[in-house]
Amino acid sequence: MSESDWLSEPNTAYENWQRTEAAGADRRPFAEQSIVQHQAMFARFLRYLSAHGKTVATYGLDDIDAFFVELAGDVTEGTTTRLRYLKLIDRLTRHLVAMEIRKDNPAATMLVGVSWPEDEPTPVFLSEINDRRLQAACVVPPDATFKQLRDIAVISVFLGSGITAGECRSLRMEDIDVDGIRPDVYVQKQGPRIARRVPLDDFALDVVREYGHTRASLGDGSGFFFIATATGKPMKDDTLGKCVKSALAALGITAGDMSPRLLRNTYGRRHICAGATNEQVSNLLGLSSHRTAARLRQTIDCD
Repeated sequence: MSESDWLSEPNTAYENWQRTEAAGADRRPFAEQSIVQHQAMFARFLRYLSAHGKTVATYGLDDIDAFFVELAGDVTEGTTTRLRYLKLIDRLTRHLVAMEIRKDNPAATMLVGVSWPEDEPTPVFLSEINDRRLQAACVVPPDATFKQLRDIAVISVFLGSGITAGECRSLRMEDIDVDGIRPDVYVQKQGPRIARRVPLDDFALDVVREYGHTRASLGDGSGFFFIATATGKPMKDDTLGKCVKSALAALGITAGDMSPRLLRNTYGRRHICAGATNEQVSNLLGLSSHRTAARLRQTIDCD
């Protein structure tokens, strides 16, 4: 990639670099899932730079520090997210220096004395009691507005299928089947994750069915299952996150990470307790690795 590519189409230049030249600490090419994650992280860093009038050739130490201040609001304490971003920025900047697009690497000084934590943090999940309480709250309220019904349906889908916020945001009307012999959610292929059908747990069916009927009556033509406006505009991640926080707050439930990830982990853990293997849970979650399932299993004793 030339200097002009990095300045005119940085996202494309970064993707090409990841797929053709970039490598990890062991000098091996990155796996497809890692490439997709890196692209999303780079895109977020680039959006910050663009919003502050900087490019990949002009950011400095102060810009990286300020980016991490902004990022802190979305990072759960105890995770390696900040370190992963820092290593990504360092690797990127070293490449740009080698390409003579930059003269210095301000990220290098930030890595001095920094190391990976010896143990990964324990995944956050709802206790079995709070899981049951939230399930019990997934009911159709009397005289509910469309927004109220939608928000409860969002919680029902997260807690009842374990899909991610991005997967939920992309759901189409035809992806939800609550009337078949085995009700499920069809998750379209996203990045390295293959398309899959995820069983929808029984407690979620009535709310999702009622919302689906109401949603179909709008006839806006967008096709999205969950919408932010009557014109069919898809929901954003922050709105989905607010749905989760509001539902938990209404029950007086607090957690270190009150996001869709909390309900996704709860779904996976519930199925492990019901006898599912690590492989089965990983398949339900759309993961190629069993690491998340193994970490969830370590939090319980199902024997």
